[in-house]
Amino acid sequence: MSERFKAIRILFKSVVGTANVIVILLFIASAFSDRISPDRSVFFSYLGLGFPVFCVLNLCFVVYWLFLWEWRFVLVGLCSFLICRGAVTRYFPFHDRVDDIPKENVLKVLTYNVMGFGYKGHTEDAPNPIIRYIANSGADIVCLQEYAVGTSKNFLTNQKIANALKMYRYRSIIPIGTSGTLKFNIAVFSKYPISKSRKIKYDSSFNGSSIHELDIRGKKLTLINNHLESFKLTMEDRSHYSAFIKNLNSETLDGLRSSIEQKLGPAFQIRARQARAVAEEIKKIDTDYVLVCGDFNDTPISYAHRTIQGPLKDAYAASGCGVGVTYNENFFWFRIDNILHSANMKPINCTVDKVRYSDHYPLWCYLQLKEGD
Repeated sequence: MSERFKAIRILFKSVVGTANVIVILLFIASAFSDRISPDRSVFFSYLGLGFPVFCVLNLCFVVYWLFLWEWRFVLVGLCSFLICRGAVTRYFPFHDRVDDIPKENVLKVLTYNVMGFGYKGHTEDAPNPIIRYIANSGADIVCLQEYAVGTSKNFLTNQKIANALKMYRYRSIIPIGTSGTLKFNIAVFSKYPISKSRKIKYDSSFNGSSIHELDIRGKKLTLINNHLESFKLTMEDRSHYSAFIKNLNSETLDGLRSSIEQKLGPAFQIRARQARAVAEEIKKIDTDYVLVCGDFNDTPISYAHRTIQGPLKDAYAASGCGVGVTYNENFFWFRIDNILHSANMKPINCTVDKVRYSDHYPLWCYLQLKEGD
């Protein structure tokens, strides 16, 4: 009996050890997947989406081996975390909050995919919650995506929004596309003068990026506002995905996989081209400061994010705390909204505000402008 038990124990340990090795390999591959363009292989883009899962599984294995005092396996697991430390700290940053925000040379920046302002109107008696949030945010610069206005009396107009956000003297609204009576835009609202604005050229029907030059107390700041290509999942796709996550029903998996693969793969490739177009614009910038905001529709471990970021700093990775999920619907829990900045700006308390007015949470950060850099 003891021999049989010993054999079973050895077999179980071998199976768990093999599973651990597979997870470690996937973990490392996913951590570096953002270096490979989806034009070359979409597989690595899918792998990047799985990075947080592989990271958590790997941690579970380390804890498991630790309880068994299997130090060789613990060491291998810890070494894999060391190899992937850049990706881990980017995805799961942990920074203490700063209580005393500097008073001088500080901007508060807000980026928010407003989902058409919830397709609700705005009056003094019944304020639109998204407009009210922006008005009360205290932000100096606001980047908005899915800024939708319409001609119907039930929809907001540019004038109504401007009246409600009159604390922002300067604004730039860049048209992206139309759907029926609705016009979709990306917009920048600022307390500082906007001297130049234009759309960045790349192919897309309902997404886009814009570049602006702002005057910040005599210094020039270039701002890029982005809404990169979405996966264009239908409500049916999202409900199937939600049902699968809730029930783990294998019967719906094949149909779900086919539907999602047809949309995710091409979207990864389109975003790659858009990201390269934005990166080319960033290379040409010669102003004092650079700020890149918006909805990238891709995670921190993605080719699009890596391409756009280049030498810039990720404000959330440098000053945020936790995973920082910004998309909040249908179990698609990812941080896809971003604030990137040049090295001569110091991020402070980058925060995801958990207000459910849109399918995205707003992301904001204090940025201290360094003098003489």
